[in-house]
Amino acid sequence: MDLAVSKHLNDHVDSRVKLLLDNHFEGNMAIDESGTVFFANSFFLDILNCTQGDVCGKKVWDVIPGCRLFETVEQGYSIWGETLKINDRELLVARLPLKENGKIVGAMVKTLFPDRTTSKEIMRKLSRSGTMENCTKSILCTCRDIIGETPPMLYVKKLARRASRTSSTLLITGESGTGKEVIAQAIHTRSVRREGPFISVNCGAIPENLLESELFGYVDGAFTGAKKGGKPGKFELANGGTILLDEIGDMPLYMQVKLLRVLQSREVWRVGSTAPIKLDVRIMASTNIDLIQQVKDKKFREDLYYRLNVLEIKMPALREIIEDLPLLIDVLIQRINRKIGADASGISPESLEIMKSYSWPGNVRELENRLEQAINWSDDPIVDMRNIPGKTWDTGFDQRVTADKTFRGSIAETERDLIINALNRAQGNKAQAARVLNMQRSVLYKKIEKLNI
Repeated sequence: MDLAVSKHLNDHVDSRVKLLLDNHFEGNMAIDESGTVFFANSFFLDILNCTQGDVCGKKVWDVIPGCRLFETVEQGYSIWGETLKINDRELLVARLPLKENGKIVGAMVKTLFPDRTTSKEIMRKLSRSGTMENCTKSILCTCRDIIGETPPMLYVKKLARRASRTSSTLLITGESGTGKEVIAQAIHTRSVRREGPFISVNCGAIPENLLESELFGYVDGAFTGAKKGGKPGKFELANGGTILLDEIGDMPLYMQVKLLRVLQSREVWRVGSTAPIKLDVRIMASTNIDLIQQVKDKKFREDLYYRLNVLEIKMPALREIIEDLPLLIDVLIQRINRKIGADASGISPESLEIMKSYSWPGNVRELENRLEQAINWSDDPIVDMRNIPGKTWDTGFDQRVTADKTFRGSIAETERDLIINALNRAQGNKAQAARVLNMQRSVLYKKIEKLNI
């Protein structure tokens, strides 16, 4: 390329980059690893009422008293949505580390909105659009959020795919923290109802005297304090989509009768109404309670149980899929990084061994909680889970875990025999063996390597 042309293109690019950084609608200021300001655009200069020469070369805490930008250099992770006050003007900002070859060489602060008034107006619009009535726009889990390659999780994924093809009532069971709502959302987003709303109702969190009006709605004047014009219930809001009745085992008996009628007739009566409202809604329910035992104890209606349990998916406990722990850890660390602005990249090998031996009574929810604690307390990208203040791992290696390990060993042996048999039938052709086993080829390769076949 001609040198003159190359210089012209470089000058053109440099001028465009300068326009991006030095505009009047977004503030940008950067410091080096010592806290010295080396760049401030016109947005910040106008607020500070000074020039580049007045700012560059000075320490950031002298330029903007109270600015915490140097903490970003020390801590190494980003912070979003912080308030920065400059000359009686409040700005919503983000603090970001600057890295070169993996090393922190400085930090920058940038405004998220031109002023506080604009940020409040945008947040008001987001809040208004995020109400339950407009829940169709909320971000739901998909099948990609179902993490795991162990046989129990592969079976769950298979059931979830099949359940998404139908509108039959679905019961999701499993211990607390195993991801029952994740499965429900994933099935909804894969189904023909994915363009409709997804409404989740915690039956155990709503007071008994409000449960009926919350689920079925009410008409104008139905009771003292009723909203003028009435109010639709959760079933109406879910029309055309899916409703998840979480913690269904906590629903009082008198409401179970009313729910049974809704399941049978596919219509709902608002409190105080004289006419039913037809429903087109898929009903899912979830519980961590043994409903069969509840039926025996006369705490749950048998007819309702069979109405709900047309299809069932049982979520395995984390201790039953402990081989999936590294996959879960990687996904959860990424989620936590986005949530708190951290830069964790993994956990130490010693931590993983300890975590594999722990019984995880709180399942994936406890795993995420412990990871977030450890990441917050850690100064290194490789997190040591043993350094969580006040937390121990003393409940590991209990009898339940030992039994689970024995059970998992038996599963592994059976799985190994099935794969060897399929490979023999296919005369060593792995693609054909995968079809025989009804398994993805990539999964078969992993299992062959893992089981030393």
